[in-house]
Amino acid sequence: MTFPALHINVLPMPKARRAFAPRVALLLLLLSTGCSEKLSRQTGLTDADLLARGQKQAEQKKYGAAAEAFQVLLERFPTSPLAARAQFGLATNRMANKDEIEAEVAFDDFLRLYPADPKVPDALFMKGDLLSRQVLSPGRDQGKTREAIKAYTLFLEREPGSPRAQEVSGKIRVLRNRLALHEAAVVNHFLTRKRYDSAEARARRAVAAYPDVPAGSTLLSLLAQSLEKQGKRAEAETFRKTLAEKSTERGGKKP
Repeated sequence: MTFPALHINVLPMPKARRAFAPRVALLLLLLSTGCSEKLSRQTGLTDADLLARGQKQAEQKKYGAAAEAFQVLLERFPTSPLAARAQFGLATNRMANKDEIEAEVAFDDFLRLYPADPKVPDALFMKGDLLSRQVLSPGRDQGKTREAIKAYTLFLEREPGSPRAQEVSGKIRVLRNRLALHEAAVVNHFLTRKRYDSAEARARRAVAAYPDVPAGSTLLSLLAQSLEKQGKRAEAETFRKTLAEKSTERGGKKP
């Protein structure tokens, strides 16, 4: 069975509609690109304009756009009196935008370029927080943990009696306890592989380095175990007594 061919007449688009179509396409394109060209290509903006734009974007929690404004300011006006504020704004907004690597670089640049700026303690505090949220679990690389402790320690040197000093001291204690737990994981690794001399050496160093954190008790126990495994029972008992005294001081039960 065959069907007769269908003939469809296509009416030409009215001239007014043909002229209107490109305008609609252009409007859609502008909407999709934010209705403005890229900030780095805009001319005529002063350093004050860029700083104000970055601050406004930050207030609106548009952290990526804020960072872009501060970056353009620094690129165009590297010697501007506003450069330090822009560098600090770049770092804080990259941190808020969770661009951790870029934020760390920006904080380092700020601290290197403007060591006498009043915002240095804030930068050290925030850098410590930035690094703290990147630390890995015990048993893995603890580079970020040590870097965070360094940033917080430098903050304490700047503001030893500030309201934030006690908070920072607490953060350092938490990070040092993490390092102690890492050492405990390494000592356990040696013990499970019957490398008792390596376990003893590592535990001794860790006990000396972290005597004042909660995980210090774990390190004392592991040191005693490593000594017992080597037949050094008298010395092991000495450390067990030390562990018992620490436990009593904290109000806990003797092991």
